Amino acid sequence: MVKKGFIYFLLLLLFLPLAAKKKGEEEFRLVHSDKLFMTKMENEQVLELNGNVHFFYGEVEFLCRNALILDKQKIARLSGNVIVKNDSLTLEADTLAYYRIPDLMNLGGRITATERTKEGIYRWMKSNFATYDKKNEVLTAWSRVRGFDYQENARVKCGYAQWDRGNGYALMLDEPYLTSGIEDTLAVAAEKMEYFESERKLIATFNVQVDRGEFQTTSDFLIYFLEEEKAIFTGEPKFVSDFAAAKATEFHLYMKERELVKAELIDSCHIDFAEERLGEKKNKVDADLITLDFLNEQLRKFVAEGTVSYFYQQEETEKKDFMINSATGLYLQANFHEDSKLQNMQMRTNINGKYVFKK
Repeated sequence: MVKKGFIYFLLLLLFLPLAAKKKGEEEFRLVHSDKLFMTKMENEQVLELNGNVHFFYGEVEFLCRNALILDKQKIARLSGNVIVKNDSLTLEADTLAYYRIPDLMNLGGRITATERTKEGIYRWMKSNFATYDKKNEVLTAWSRVRGFDYQENARVKCGYAQWDRGNGYALMLDEPYLTSGIEDTLAVAAEKMEYFESERKLIATFNVQVDRGEFQTTSDFLIYFLEEEKAIFTGEPKFVSDFAAAKATEFHLYMKERELVKAELIDSCHIDFAEERLGEKKNKVDADLITLDFLNEQLRKFVAEGTVSYFYQQEETEKKDFMINSATGLYLQANFHEDSKLQNMQMRTNINGKYVFKK
């Protein structure tokens, strides 16, 4: 035991030049290794560490099963349950190559990057391959990327992601798919997504699809403000629910705790709607501005303003006669019962229309 410890001490002395850096440079500090082998070549010093390896480069902590450190080339190769701890970020992988110049890490196999801050912010990202630019604090991941943000209660998956920690920016490509709230409560798919942490803003572009369960919206462009729970859709947006199908130049959706409470359709608005949920959408409204109010996920009222025209067909029942009403004006309001069944419609200002009844 004494002999083994003495040899270990001698190897450390031989390797001392690796740790003896000038003031201000990163220092290598070996905390523990079951085995240590030192090889000196003409232009290189190689340190091989095996078993419960634990060391530091400056303030960055490394743990693994095996490590190979090339002093002159300033390269460290780690394998087996690799863990890297750098301020609030922890990286885990099967393998890691650390290039001290230019301060870059290449990671492979079952990668997890976890961030925990003193303010309680917690998020993680998993992938098969990744690089971490330590100098610029940029993590790039690809192949089966998965992510979770505790503060936003959001999950994401895609084929490629880049997380700029310094600037609070994330980019997601290759079929990004995001769910917010309880899983599948609000789902967003697009060709490209960007997240801006300081503004708590998500931007999705090209073939955007939003599914809330009770409604689906498609467009070419989406801005979602998570603080306000407000979504702005442009680029031929369309809205579909069990009650109505709508389109306009621009949509604004307002939510509370991921539940839709209000929708605004702006410019060239058109709605096809049914008298009741899951009914045939044979009634129509066109206007410059349409506002829809929801309560408990049910449509309770919509107001159409500007140049308004509508068509409404009432089917014959025991209590109602068959009737078709079409008209134009400047204001239309429709009210609905708690079950989203049409209660009444009111029109005013410059009304011009007609009623058709069964003989």
